[in-house]
Amino acid sequence: MIATSFSLRDRVVYPLQTISNLLAALREDDFSIRARVEADDALGNVMMEVNALSETLRRQRLGAQEATALLRAVMAEIDVAIFAFDNAQRLVLVNRSGERLLRRAAEELLGHGARELGLQQPLDDAPGVRDISFPGGAGRWEVGDSTASGRQWLRAEPGRLLSDTLGR
Repeated sequence: MIATSFSLRDRVVYPLQTISNLLAALREDDFSIRARVEADDALGNVMMEVNALSETLRRQRLGAQEATALLRAVMAEIDVAIFAFDNAQRLVLVNRSGERLLRRAAEELLGHGARELGLQQPLDDAPGVRDISFPGGAGRWEVGDSTASGRQWLRAEPGRLLSDTLGR
């Protein structure tokens, strides 16, 4: 009886604890931990699937980091002001041209609402091109929905994009 309980613990409890630890690591964005699969049974299959999930998430994270780095490099170099807002209309992305246009550093702008930044009216308007004045200058601006314009790469979720149509 005692030998059976130890055997059950070794075959069921320890693998379940391992799976629990793997899932906790994934939840904390640690994709480096892998389970050692020793048995060809249901628990072994679950561990193989958790390992595969971890590898998929690691690759997706790496791809997202590379895309973000490229986006930031391009945005830093272009002479067009870009502002991206989340669904709550908080600024989540601004480049140097946008900082110059509002005459404030990104650190002072990010996370603030469009209304606080004086950008609410353009975002409330229907998509299109219009003349708008800002502290750092005026110009023709295009206001659009990032999903409709195919610009989902600015945000993981649909948001609003305000982009300068005149090079500065």
